[in-house]
Amino acid sequence: MTLPRSLPSRRRPEPYSRADAPYFRSPGFFIRVGGLGAAVLLALGLLALRAWSVQILHGHQYTAVATSQAYRTVDLIGPRGAIVDSHGRKLATTSGSVVVTADVAALGSFDRTGWHASPTGLRALHRFAKLAHVPVRTLVTRIKRSTVRSPFAPAVVLAHPAGPLWSYLAERAPEYPGFSATAIPARSYPQGAFGSEFLGLLGEVDSTMLGEPRYAHAKAGEIVGVSGVEAYYDSLLNGGFDRARVRVDSMGRVVGPLERGRTKSLPTLQLTIDARLQRAAEKAVRDGIADAIRAGHHPTGGSAIAIDPWTGAVLAMASYPTYNQVEATQNSKYNARLYTDPRHLLLNRAIAGVYPTGSTFKPIIAEAALASGLITPSTPLLCSGSFALGGTVFHNVEPSVFESMSLPTALSQSCDTWFYRLGDLIWNHAPAQQGKLIQQWARKFGLGSPTGIDLTGDNAGLLPTPGKAFLKSNGFPWTEGQTINLSIGQGELLVSPLQLAVAYSAIVNGGTIVRPHVGGAIVDGAIVRPLHYKAVRHLHLVDTWAIKQGLYEAAHTGTSAAVFSTYPIPVAGKTGTAETGTGRDDHSWYASFAPFGHPKIVVVAMIEHGGFGAEAAAPAVREIYDAYFHVKDPPTG
Repeated sequence: MTLPRSLPSRRRPEPYSRADAPYFRSPGFFIRVGGLGAAVLLALGLLALRAWSVQILHGHQYTAVATSQAYRTVDLIGPRGAIVDSHGRKLATTSGSVVVTADVAALGSFDRTGWHASPTGLRALHRFAKLAHVPVRTLVTRIKRSTVRSPFAPAVVLAHPAGPLWSYLAERAPEYPGFSATAIPARSYPQGAFGSEFLGLLGEVDSTMLGEPRYAHAKAGEIVGVSGVEAYYDSLLNGGFDRARVRVDSMGRVVGPLERGRTKSLPTLQLTIDARLQRAAEKAVRDGIADAIRAGHHPTGGSAIAIDPWTGAVLAMASYPTYNQVEATQNSKYNARLYTDPRHLLLNRAIAGVYPTGSTFKPIIAEAALASGLITPSTPLLCSGSFALGGTVFHNVEPSVFESMSLPTALSQSCDTWFYRLGDLIWNHAPAQQGKLIQQWARKFGLGSPTGIDLTGDNAGLLPTPGKAFLKSNGFPWTEGQTINLSIGQGELLVSPLQLAVAYSAIVNGGTIVRPHVGGAIVDGAIVRPLHYKAVRHLHLVDTWAIKQGLYEAAHTGTSAAVFSTYPIPVAGKTGTAETGTGRDDHSWYASFAPFGHPKIVVVAMIEHGGFGAEAAAPAVREIYDAYFHVKDPPTG
């Protein structure tokens, strides 16, 4: 058989050396081939293990990273927790408010310095500015401010558009690209303009506020409470921003619609305030001012406080004049004017207004003398038309009186000279102390210090005391004359109606200085968690029956008998007519509790420059008792 000289190339055999044949059959060859195969298998195993780790163990992490690169977080204004009264009546809730927003991505873009309108965006801005009658510069400023807080969120350019404007915009949306009318969460007040004294205002948190412990939970741009319970309980009511997201491309440009998350469920704050009694208190203060005007006085405002003397729960708190929180929410110009209004509408006179107390201070100095053993309830002191100290003569309201009185009678008749002599007795008991016993007991009753109420604006007032501070403030040292003046609540003494209500509550309850509060409970669905407030201190009081008896007689045979002698509920109370020292009308006070035998409520009213206590403040207190005890007064002819 003859073989061909050549074979096709695809079948050409490789050269084979007979010299290598033993190696390919040796153990070393098979070891090397096996080692190489093992290395390949190990590498494949490591790759498989890494794939398993990426897909199974860390898959969710890489998914989140990938998603974050495809989406951007958007912070949107969220709702706030509701506020209700002690009976569950809604006082403040969250509802939808129509606003006009600008699509940040459609109108411009970002660079290292921030957001800038594109040429197309500027044309759209000019067109919308003509429609809204708002300068383009203002619209751009609002957009830039919004992008600092949340770059991809729709920017609110008109917070309170007129109805015709937003409806026109909704109908002609294609003509105004980049702008749309939409609804955002906003505070609403089902009771209307009501309770501004304790509800308070809202506003955008600023850098200064963020440094305060009260707003440690807040973030820049959030809407927070700036006064009232809205501020004090902001960490409870403020759910923060609602988080949404928007899809972006590799260049950070928005390429998808806004995707909103699930709305947070927030708790409800239940107050101790009774809305029905609150309305009565607000009306009572206005009526007290009207009474003062009819009596020929020139009142500038007034306030009232109703408190549970056993717990410190505030049942009603009225201050006049005040602001309309509904208008403040809807009208930024009205809101701005509140801070410059000469009537001081933002001042809650019930807790931040401080005044000389007049004769309502007398029960406090009486207890100071009783507890120190200087007098007993039956100790007789002279009530006369005047009291002379050195070259100064202190006069009594009734110049012709001249009789010896016990403590209850002196309180009932509100004899100034009786209490001048009591102050003189305290001074001469320990001249080196300069009558400080009065200040010591006044401070024990809570005067001269904040009450600790869960509201903003709690005023400590002023309790004048002998020492360097008095000398520096007045330019002369403390003398016995200052002690005599303080004995009837005059001089530099400044007290808020709430402080006086707390002091009278201690007389009623046996010596407990309660912490006043308006927060009652936190309601989360079906779960109600009552809020508890520890008492400030407990005093050891002596013979308070005599003080209470004197206040009862004052309301039935004494200075306020014209108002309460025939009232169906036994009231005990003290009038106060505080001199202002400015040539203006006196302040009108009335501090009281009822029913006399088993007190349930302490009510204090104060009418600025309202004249005698029985002229304006006492009738206002009677109106509040009418509402609390459901008393229907006979019509006056």
